[in-house]
Amino acid sequence: MSKKGHIVSKKGKGRVRRNGTIAVFDADDLCLNCCCKPKVLATHTVPENIATNVGTWNLTPYQGDDIGPPGGYWRLRNNYMGYVPERKGCIDKNGKLVGLPNSISSTAYKYTWVFTLEIGCPTEDGKIQWPSGTTDAYPCP
Repeated sequence: MSKKGHIVSKKGKGRVRRNGTIAVFDADDLCLNCCCKPKVLATHTVPENIATNVGTWNLTPYQGDDIGPPGGYWRLRNNYMGYVPERKGCIDKNGKLVGLPNSISSTAYKYTWVFTLEIGCPTEDGKIQWPSGTTDAYPCP
């Protein structure tokens, strides 16, 4: 029986993360699906009227621990995928976005660029649920 403010877990463990959220792990030390909610973690816009229209988004604030749900996925997208392809990776047991680059830049083409950093969650049928839909899962080390 649980009461407000309590967690009941069978064969698992929980911990309070640095950002104040709670993560619940299974026996294999993976975050349970209930911990993972697909979301847009951050966005960055490079406006069309910038002098060279080349803008760089500093991603280092998203490179530490406790950024995403352990066992989840991340992807970095933009509205001109043909020019700057999607980047993606896994979230390790510490909540770190493994392989996230230090920065990403637009090209010199004259458009308004919108970059999004998204969190995806594994589904029971081997897919990844993103804020905008579902894709096939890819292997994580």
